[in-house]
Amino acid sequence: MPLSKGSRGPEVKDLQVRLNHLRFGPLDEDGIFGEATASAVRVFQQAAQIGIDAVVGPKTWAELEMRAPLGAENIPSSVTQLLLCLEMKGYSVHQDGQCNIVGVRSSSRNANAFDDFIHLLWTSDGTWNHRAYAATTDPGTAWLEEPGREAGTAILCPGQYPVYRWDMHAQKYTTLCQRAGTVKVYRDNNRDNILDMDARSVEEGWYGINIHHAGEDSTEVDRWSAGCQVFKRLADWEEAVRIWKATEASLFTYTLILEGDLPRA
Repeated sequence: MPLSKGSRGPEVKDLQVRLNHLRFGPLDEDGIFGEATASAVRVFQQAAQIGIDAVVGPKTWAELEMRAPLGAENIPSSVTQLLLCLEMKGYSVHQDGQCNIVGVRSSSRNANAFDDFIHLLWTSDGTWNHRAYAATTDPGTAWLEEPGREAGTAILCPGQYPVYRWDMHAQKYTTLCQRAGTVKVYRDNNRDNILDMDARSVEEGWYGINIHHAGEDSTEVDRWSAGCQVFKRLADWEEAVRIWKATEASLFTYTLILEGDLPRA
């Protein structure tokens, strides 16, 4: 009998053990098929490229048995963490070779540091590939102290934004730019070095929140970002561009999540 949300017993515990072994957890191995187990099953089904329904029938069992215990190394734990987080938040994930671009914002509210990450996730020949780059998802101190708008400096809100196309950034070079839709931003207008993310300040619109690079290997954000998503190192951005162009996509999705959203490793 297929297992689904609400199922209980030793078969559910076996399922949880297998998912944990394949690093789709962490799950309590309590034999209770709750929401966490359902989410992990959906992410596994997505990674295995089979029907995504959170129901463990013969096909899902066969995939689990084939991959555990020797298949775990094919899906790095960093990938499963990100996939699980995106799935639990209800965000779309490309598994057709297109590149998923995921920003992870640090829990620190101190500005001017490249203390965030931009992750690239994509599949090729049924295998997930992953790159992670130091970046900032926040504006630098220079723009916080001297906002370009009266309402304050833009700080991109966490969310999923399928709005990125190739275009010129600041009339200097081609990169992924906000060209196909609106984004949501917080407005920080108290001119200090602390990033303020007050839900009451949120605006939605066209703000040019692009994905670009800083210097050769920048140490501080300063004027590199007025709210854009910025790679710390030029070489990292260049590698990302090669990956993006290899997909031959015309529209890209950028998803921003918080460090605290990620499941425990």
